[in-house]
Amino acid sequence: MRFGYDAELLSRCPELVAGVIWVRGVTNGSGSAPVDEHLAEAEALTRERFPTPPDIAKHESIALWRQVYSRFGVKPNRYPCAAESLIRRVVETGSLPRITTLVDICNAASLRFAIPVAPFDLGHADGDVIVRLATGAESFLPINAESAEAIPEGEVIYSDDSTSVLSRRWNWRQADKGKVTLETTDLLITTEAVHPSGREDVQRVLDELCAWIPATLGGTVRHEVLDAEHPVSER
Repeated sequence: MRFGYDAELLSRCPELVAGVIWVRGVTNGSGSAPVDEHLAEAEALTRERFPTPPDIAKHESIALWRQVYSRFGVKPNRYPCAAESLIRRVVETGSLPRITTLVDICNAASLRFAIPVAPFDLGHADGDVIVRLATGAESFLPINAESAEAIPEGEVIYSDDSTSVLSRRWNWRQADKGKVTLETTDLLITTEAVHPSGREDVQRVLDELCAWIPATLGGTVRHEVLDAEHPVSER
């Protein structure tokens, strides 16, 4: 299996730096006290860093994702990137719901470094996962939804070999087919940045997740950094 970025997409967003983690053989769970404390610390840091909701869009990593979304025809006020949505929820409500141990670990990293972090259950992916522009033949089934949405041509998607995508509007929202559950054992985790110091932040996310995941959930991890010069990772 491969994960990578389409050449046309990278030609329009050459500043992209992405981190990839291939995870095998974890035992996911819920209710981990150390992970809950770790996420609570990330929430506290977020509330301190962003006293009010308008402060979020001014942060460099978020502001530049907003520019990239606009470049691809997406209105960032209506469809913020995953990191902005996560941060906004903490700023507005104080905390995040605890989902599973693995998702909570990913959410903590996303909050700490203010860039999107997305875990996908590979048990439901069909073939290679490529981030590319939609052809207009694809569909998106939201998490826990019953009906799929059509995707317009040109939208950035996480695609596999089927017409049902894993994520739409780039990293705005993940689909039901790749959601992480307590039964998840093998995963692809991505983290993406478009700001000047993004490579450093991507590496920090990789370091954090590759320490927390095997120590908490077992299994093995292997990570890699992708960019326009090195756009594909092999599992």
